[in-house]
Amino acid sequence: MSYELGRKVLFVRPEVIIFIAIVVVYFLASTILRHYLDVKIQALYSAGLYDDAFKTLNTFFARILLPTFRQYTLRFMVHEARGEREMATRMMELMLRMRNSKKRQAQVTVMGFNYFITIDDKKRAKELLSDVKQRCDQAVAADCQLTYDIMCGKRHDYIERMEGMLDSADPALKSKLYLLIAKQYRNAGDTKSARKYEQMLDDLAKEFEFSMPQPGSGKRPAPCRRTRRTPRKAPPCSAQTAEPKRKTQRLLRIGVEFSNSW
Repeated sequence: MSYELGRKVLFVRPEVIIFIAIVVVYFLASTILRHYLDVKIQALYSAGLYDDAFKTLNTFFARILLPTFRQYTLRFMVHEARGEREMATRMMELMLRMRNSKKRQAQVTVMGFNYFITIDDKKRAKELLSDVKQRCDQAVAADCQLTYDIMCGKRHDYIERMEGMLDSADPALKSKLYLLIAKQYRNAGDTKSARKYEQMLDDLAKEFEFSMPQPGSGKRPAPCRRTRRTPRKAPPCSAQTAEPKRKTQRLLRIGVEFSNSW
């Protein structure tokens, strides 16, 4: 095959054209499949289908097409949602130790700090707080310091300010506010008010769970009904109320991951 360029004639061998076509097709196909797998895993995670999300992550194409950091992030999300703290912590540590850009390293450091705060690992949270102050801007560092002082210390001077933010807060930020307000009331010795916000946090977590479809049904789960005659071995609501702490921690992780400012 030849192309006339002015007075010169450029000859292109058929093998070269075939090779270029294959490269272009491979690039387009891999890009589309990578995006599809990422979206699919996030959709399964959002629907509460954690086992299916994990199976998709372990498929051949997901392993070779998704970037390593993205795989660790998705695995962390799934492990954390399933209550597998050891594996979730391992994924988080792997992300923190990877060679990342300055921007990504700052983001994952804040994410790691928030995660260790929610699982009450004060020692690791304190270590990451020092990294946050070195890598992030002053506003983010101040927010993390405030969170640490409340959750790991006795600070309780932000109650009124945070309560004033609840009306305009989205569910993610509201979960973080409930947590911090409840802890501040406990720091101040007001257990009654602390329990009130802890209950509001639990209710928000349940609302978050009930808004997700049941596996295979595509519908919201029916409200939980309890009766005095319910046998202990097989309570009718066992599937919906199992491991409430895990559900609350998942909702808190969403809140602290995406809400970084007051």
